[in-house]
Amino acid sequence: MRVPRFIGKPALESLGGATGAVIENPIDGVLYWLIEPGAAAAWDLSLLPSVQVWGATAYIEVPPVARTTGPGVHWRVPLRYGRHLTDPTALLAALKIATSAALGPREGASR
Repeated sequence: MRVPRFIGKPALESLGGATGAVIENPIDGVLYWLIEPGAAAAWDLSLLPSVQVWGATAYIEVPPVARTTGPGVHWRVPLRYGRHLTDPTALLAALKIATSAALGPREGASR
């Protein structure tokens, strides 16, 4: 899940301890969440115009486990035992809130 920083930072704050591991690429200004493959297949991405769901064939630079600061690609939220992936339902809710705050309400969004 590729999310621009201006949406990803507030989404990350909203998720708090419920987030799984997150990779930050400060050069591209994006955060990457790891979710179960196919978990976002039914998402209406028109409500999340700046978010990209990447599949199994996507290339994401993964930093070494111990790299938790920049410069360069690093773990914004480090890997934790038993908590690598983020719950897709919680992530979707956080992304909708952050997108609405950054870009205004999206047409078709539930109220």
